[in-house]
Amino acid sequence: MDANPFRDEATVDLVRVRVDGAVLHVLTRESSSKEFKESFRMASLGLYARTMAAFANARGGYIIFGVTDNPRVAIGLDAAGRRAFDNMDQARFTAGLNDIFSPELHWQLDLIELQGVTLGCIYTYESSTKPIVAKKSYQLEGANLVEGDIVYRYNSRTERAKYPEVRAMLDEAKTKEQRAMMAHINEIIKAGAANAAVLDFGQSTLQGPTGQKVLIDKELLKQISFIREGEFNEVTGAPTLRLMGEVVPATTLAIGPERIVRTALSTEDVITDFLDQTHIGSPEEYVRQATSGNTSFLPVHYYRSAAGLSHDQLIALIANETTRSQTKQKLLDRLRSQDAMKVREPSAATQYPSTVARRGYYDQLLAGGLDDIELNDGNEAQYFLEAIKSLEDEQIQPIFVPLLELVRECFDIYYGTNARVADNLRRAVCRIDFAMYGLDETN
Repeated sequence: MDANPFRDEATVDLVRVRVDGAVLHVLTRESSSKEFKESFRMASLGLYARTMAAFANARGGYIIFGVTDNPRVAIGLDAAGRRAFDNMDQARFTAGLNDIFSPELHWQLDLIELQGVTLGCIYTYESSTKPIVAKKSYQLEGANLVEGDIVYRYNSRTERAKYPEVRAMLDEAKTKEQRAMMAHINEIIKAGAANAAVLDFGQSTLQGPTGQKVLIDKELLKQISFIREGEFNEVTGAPTLRLMGEVVPATTLAIGPERIVRTALSTEDVITDFLDQTHIGSPEEYVRQATSGNTSFLPVHYYRSAAGLSHDQLIALIANETTRSQTKQKLLDRLRSQDAMKVREPSAATQYPSTVARRGYYDQLLAGGLDDIELNDGNEAQYFLEAIKSLEDEQIQPIFVPLLELVRECFDIYYGTNARVADNLRRAVCRIDFAMYGLDETN
C-alpha cells in the first residue's frame, strides 16, 4: 500500500500522452490498477464505488477523471466536473461508499496537472480487511450490484470475483485473525495473567481477574449508558457497556508546573498538543494513540523527538503496538517511505478559482505576510491549509510559530464542522511536523 499515492514518483507515469497539436492522446491503457472516466458526477457515486471496491479487493488503484474513451484523449475536467470535484463533501462521499460496501473503503483524492489540463483522481487503498462486500442491491449504469456481491479488478475490467480470488481473500483474512490472536496471547504472557484485562465486545464487558480499576475519560463517561444488573434483556435505549470493577474518570495528570500527562488521549489531543507545543510527560503514548485512531495523518515526529527516539526506534515502537486498526500499517508505510507530505506548488498559470486561491496563500506564506492572512470561511481555511503543504522545509522553519497559531485558529473554528478542512488540517500539520522535527540525525 502506497503511503502517498500522489507523490511525484508514483504519478510520473500515471497518464502518458502524445501531444498532437492541441490534442493530448493518452498512451496509457486501463489496467488492474487504473480506470479512466470522462467526467466526474456525484450522481455516479455508485458506479465509482463498484470500481473502488474492486481495487480495494485487489491491489488498490486510481480512477482518473477527464479522459475520453474512444479515442482516448486527455481533455481535463469540464467546468461542472471541476466544481463537483473541488466542492466534494468527502464525509458525504465516504458515507455513500459505506452505504453500499462493507468494510470501509479507504481513499484519497487529488488533482493532476498535465500539459495544461487538469485531471481529477481518486486513489483507493488495498483493503487490509478483505473481502469488501456489497451490503445491498444497487442499480448501476450497466453493471448492477446484488447484495453479497464481491467485485474484483481483473486487468482493465471490474467483475464479480471468481472462486480463486475469493478463496485467497478468505484465507488471508483467516491468517490475519490467527496472527492477531497470537499477538493478544503474547501480550497477555508479557503482562502476566494477573495484570491483564479482557475487553469483550460481544458480551460488552471489560474485566480484570482481580477487580482492577477501569479508567475512563470523563467526556466518554457522559456518553456511556449504564444499566442495572439483571436488565440485559433490554432492547431499547442507547447501546450499553457493562463495566465490572470500579469506574474512575480521568483525563490529565500534572507533573510539576511545566509537564502534563494525559491518561485518556484522543486524536484531537495529538493534534492540539502539537499545535500548542505542549510540554508533555508521556510522548510515547501520543505515538501509540496515532496508531489506533481513524487516520494515519497525525504528527508523530514531534513526539518522537520529545521521547528521545531515533526514526528507527519510532518505527519499532509503532510496529510493536497491538491494534486491529488499519491506521497502524498506513502510518508505518508513511514513515518508512520518509514521506514529507509535500505536494507541488500551486500553478501560477492555472486560472481555476481554487488554484488561484491556493497560490495566493502560498505567495503570502513565502513573503512572510502571515499577519495579513484572514480565514473568513471554510473554503479559505481549506485553501490556506493546502498551500502549507507546498512549502519547503526551509520555508516553514522561519514562520513556524505564527504558522501554528493560524492552523490552531482553523482547528478551533472549522475542524469539528467541516470534513474537508479537518482532512487538510491533519495533512498540513504532518507537513509542518516533518519540516521541524522529521530530520533524524541518527539515520
